Amino acid sequence: MNIENILSTRVAPRPVRSKWLSAGLLSLMTGVLFGGLTLTIPTASKAQSADLIAKAIKEGKVMIYGEMITPTMREIKAGFEKKYPGITMEFIYLSGAPLMNRIISEQDAGRHLSDVIAIDTVRMPVLLEKGYLTTYESVNKRNYDKQWHSTPDNLWVRNHLYLGGIMYNSKSVSSAEAPKSYQDLLDPKWRGKIALVSPIANDLMFAMFAAFVRDMGEQKAYEFFDRLAAQKPLVFGPGGIRVSQGVGTGEFPIGIGFVGHVFSVGLESGYNMSMAQTDPVYAVGGPGFAVLKNAPHPNAARLAVDYMLSNESQENIAKLGYRSNATSVKGIPELTAAKVRVAPVLTGADETKLRNKLKSLFGG
Repeated sequence: MNIENILSTRVAPRPVRSKWLSAGLLSLMTGVLFGGLTLTIPTASKAQSADLIAKAIKEGKVMIYGEMITPTMREIKAGFEKKYPGITMEFIYLSGAPLMNRIISEQDAGRHLSDVIAIDTVRMPVLLEKGYLTTYESVNKRNYDKQWHSTPDNLWVRNHLYLGGIMYNSKSVSSAEAPKSYQDLLDPKWRGKIALVSPIANDLMFAMFAAFVRDMGEQKAYEFFDRLAAQKPLVFGPGGIRVSQGVGTGEFPIGIGFVGHVFSVGLESGYNMSMAQTDPVYAVGGPGFAVLKNAPHPNAARLAVDYMLSNESQENIAKLGYRSNATSVKGIPELTAAKVRVAPVLTGADETKLRNKLKSLFGG
């Protein structure tokens, strides 16, 4: 499946009990003046009405909890604050499971600190069932095909995809010797030189290993895992940033993790990173942005969701190595050329079996 075909693959917004499940500002502007701040507002947008912006400015800030890495959120923050002066965007980054734990513990305790969550959409149904989310129909929902909309509707939009694969330090590893396939990782020359995002501590990386089982067949995949473990990889988790930074600085020649970091973490000074052109690269998840029911800054929250779903924001997202699901947004050439397959979500006994296998090889 090539990258253009991803948009024809339905990624269900919530898991079901089966063995495999695919993990899957429009008008001209008019100036409006608020307290000396000249802002631009889409003339056809109820969501970004003068009233909404005035209330959001009065609130003064919006707090985002998300699993999007800090360099990505910095770009979103800069764009949002430039577009809406007078509103500060704050964010806290945590990887998926720790983030879920924080959201649930705070909400259950009645500590309403966050306004918006940005988390993989397969986790959203848990938050919905607990009554934490509220509906909001963003004006920019129309930028996305219906397959990326939540069920029920108007809770979130899966706006981009995380890509898992191989990255390498381009200063210490030439493009000629870089891995061209996952089997190339088993070359003895890479023994002790591979960093791995933990497939146990990081659910997105677990999805990538589940994809190996689906694509190779269980027996060949498990043999691959055994041989990969024999390469003595350095395993880090739960987030992927440690591996990416280590590859960027040259601490690790090879990394198995989130290849989008080549274009986000790789922007940081002194980093030398490249993405291995494997066949395929895996789409291992993708976030939605949802407004919390008891958001302390509800109007700024809605404005933030509008911005994060806008083509303007998604153009920046795409430049940072993500596969944007916005219909009119182009991507980085290396990613556009890559063959991408959507990783599955494994459930039940099959999930338990794979987790036990990976834990025995790579630890928790």
